[in-house]
Amino acid sequence: MRRYAKLLMAGSTLSGVFGLSSALAQSATDTAETSGGSLSVLTGVDPLVAGAAGAIGLAVAAVVWALRVSAATRHQSLHWSDTLAEMEARLEKADSVLSAHPGLVLVWEDDTDSLSAGWGEPKILGGPAALASLLSFSKEGEDAKTLPVDRLLNALGALPLQDDDAEKPEPLRDKIANLRAHGVAFSGNVVTADGRSIEIDGRVAGGQVALWITDPAVRMAEDGAVIGAFRERAVDLHGAHALLERSPTPAWRRNADLQLVWVNRAYADVVEAPNAADVIKQQIELDNSIRKLAASAASERKASEGRAVINSRGERRVFRIVETPLHGSGDAALGGVAIDVTELDKAKSDLKQQIEANQRTLDQIQTAVAIFGASQNLIYYNRAFQELWSLDDAELSGRVYHGEVLDHLRMKGRLPEPSDYDKWKEQQLALYTEGLAEPGAERLGGAPDDIWRLPDGRTIRVGRMRHPLGGVMLAFEDITEKISLEAQFNTQIKVQKATLNNLAEGVAVFAGDGKLRLYNKAFQKLWRLDARHLDAEPHIDTILDGLKKLARDADTSFDALRRSIVSKAHEDRQTYEFREIRLADGRTIAIGAEPLPDGATLAHFIDVTDSKEREKELKERNAILENADRLKSKFVDHVSYQLRTPLSTIIGFSEMLDGQMFGVLNDRQKDYIASILSASYHLRDLITDIIDLAAIDAGQLDVSFKQTDIRKLLESAATFAALKAEDTQVALKVDCPKDIGEAELDEKRIKQVLFNLLANAFAYTGPGGAVTIGAKRVGKAVKIWVSDTGRGLSPTDQARAFDAFESRGPSAGAGLGLALVERFVKLHNGWVRMDSKEGEGAVVTCFLPEPVAGNEAAASGDIPGNEEKSEAAAKKKPARKRAKPRSTGEAPARPQAAE
Repeated sequence: MRRYAKLLMAGSTLSGVFGLSSALAQSATDTAETSGGSLSVLTGVDPLVAGAAGAIGLAVAAVVWALRVSAATRHQSLHWSDTLAEMEARLEKADSVLSAHPGLVLVWEDDTDSLSAGWGEPKILGGPAALASLLSFSKEGEDAKTLPVDRLLNALGALPLQDDDAEKPEPLRDKIANLRAHGVAFSGNVVTADGRSIEIDGRVAGGQVALWITDPAVRMAEDGAVIGAFRERAVDLHGAHALLERSPTPAWRRNADLQLVWVNRAYADVVEAPNAADVIKQQIELDNSIRKLAASAASERKASEGRAVINSRGERRVFRIVETPLHGSGDAALGGVAIDVTELDKAKSDLKQQIEANQRTLDQIQTAVAIFGASQNLIYYNRAFQELWSLDDAELSGRVYHGEVLDHLRMKGRLPEPSDYDKWKEQQLALYTEGLAEPGAERLGGAPDDIWRLPDGRTIRVGRMRHPLGGVMLAFEDITEKISLEAQFNTQIKVQKATLNNLAEGVAVFAGDGKLRLYNKAFQKLWRLDARHLDAEPHIDTILDGLKKLARDADTSFDALRRSIVSKAHEDRQTYEFREIRLADGRTIAIGAEPLPDGATLAHFIDVTDSKEREKELKERNAILENADRLKSKFVDHVSYQLRTPLSTIIGFSEMLDGQMFGVLNDRQKDYIASILSASYHLRDLITDIIDLAAIDAGQLDVSFKQTDIRKLLESAATFAALKAEDTQVALKVDCPKDIGEAELDEKRIKQVLFNLLANAFAYTGPGGAVTIGAKRVGKAVKIWVSDTGRGLSPTDQARAFDAFESRGPSAGAGLGLALVERFVKLHNGWVRMDSKEGEGAVVTCFLPEPVAGNEAAASGDIPGNEEKSEAAAKKKPARKRAKPRSTGEAPARPQAAE
């Protein structure tokens, strides 16, 4: 600019000089013309005078012209001086503005020769901070004599210029050469080795070339205090764009028409698009409602938020959508992000479900719960609270306060009656205001539990604590029954302790850790231990060490006892059966252990010295009795078989005489023969019963099961006993349903049972009485009974009724009938029961369950003597089949019937 000003001043000076010369020439010409017109007048003038006058005139004219020219020159000089000063001021202002630019401006005034001289000598404009910042990109190894601008351009010239219009980036050096040589403008940025982006712009300005180099970091550093500090630490615009591109949060940008113009990779992944370009091309929205949200943000010119539920890759995802006006132009009208709040939404849903579940749980518990808010209003109560205080829904609806609830319950007589109710109420409400935490701190704390004794006799325990969200939570528990149970429990503990101390058996309870927790006096005395040592709760090992010194060869038993106490293994935590150990003083101690439900173990010890002596005596006596019983059975068996042979002879000859085979008998002879036959038959039946009883006792009698009609069986037995009933004037009745069906049993043995029961009933029933034989089904079993209205039996007689050879009363037999009944029924896996009262008759019931496979005998054998039964005996009882020996022994008799 200054060069232009100097050129203008030089031109002005030359113009002044040329103007002055022209003026002088013009003046001389004009003088000549004037003098030519008056030549004729002056011809007479002296030439010397005329020459002098002309010279004088010429001098005057020259002076006048010089004065005029000088004045014009001074005026022009002043004008150009002012113009130059003004241009210099403007030039300084332009330099100041360019110096404030956060970058460098290089200006070339190139000619053809300077293009081949490298970077030339450009004029440098811009701030020193920008120059210092840009020089940091120059190579450190360059010559120190190289100009700073050359070092900078050498460092940046090899970098490719990122130009949006160019398909292939060219080095910056080539771009600058084309700009200087051909005036080809360009604009773009180069990226340094450390990732910083430098903006480069090349332009032609008149006959000059300007190169603008801008470092965004310097520009941001000079923007201001807070914003400058932030931008100094942030990446450049392109770095931020790259960061947003790699962000896992979907982001996008819209133009003024709300069309998507840019999306990041996360956006494309959410909508399951192959790439971002495909999303832009197809205008794929995350959700249709987001476009409406963007329209709202654009119209209101403020950020709009919403919520969208999107199904992405088979998963339900919830996003918080934010659309924000960017206050830009072109394609930067709106920007949006989608924040994934799926986990937060799920957490809120879970929290809501948890709160509802807790409320449902509170509704199910027996403890009454009420929650009052920070303003003391009731915000929650469970069903137990409503039932405890007998409050209906209307009384708890609306905005009910804590104090109002207390007043209402007091008016109904459901609260304690303190001497000063107002003070008591103030204490109940004190938790809302007293001892609160600092603002912002967690609201915790509570009050000690209070016991309310209500006028109706109930005892309520009240728990109060601050609610974390503000307010107070109250819990009311009716402990009336608990207090009563505690009193009963304490009483039982005292009774139990007294009971244990009065036991002859030593008892000790050991905890799971093996320490003694409880013992009685018998334990202490039995092992002769010190009470103070036991009160110290010693370990089982310490106790056993002392016990082993008193016993002989008892280490195995004590070790087993120890395992059952301290071991956690299931096989050791079993009932420890009694084991006998001999002490050095001659005593015999039986020890055992029983695991308790709480993990403890009960060890019990008893002195069985006397018992062992008694047991030894009893075994010896039992051996003697068993031997006597065997001798008795053998004698009875032998005598029975020895009696049958002569008895058969007596019966045979008596029947011949009764049949008058050897002549006619008179009436007296007939009576004698009938008496002989009757006595013989009775004796034979008695011997047969003894043989059956002996066979059963020896396990040599079996039953043969087959399907038998129950009603026909009872009718057959009733028909056989009808004559006996008629002779004794006793009514006989059959009580059995016709559709009772069949049962699998031994018909022969059950008939014997029925015959014996009927004979027993007739024997105990006088004339005019009644005997009933009946049957019915009970599940899969058959119940058969015979009842009578006779004199009945006393409890003492009932206890021995099923014992063999036991009989009571004047009409009693040999005592074998009911014994055989019980044994025959037991062979059917059944049982017999008698119900009788003296003077009210008796009922004998036989229960016959369904036979189990395998009950029928597998072996065969004969019972001697049964083949010799006569035909007459067969009319009374069915013929005996060949018996099969059994390997089972006699089952114990049930002393519930009598004969």
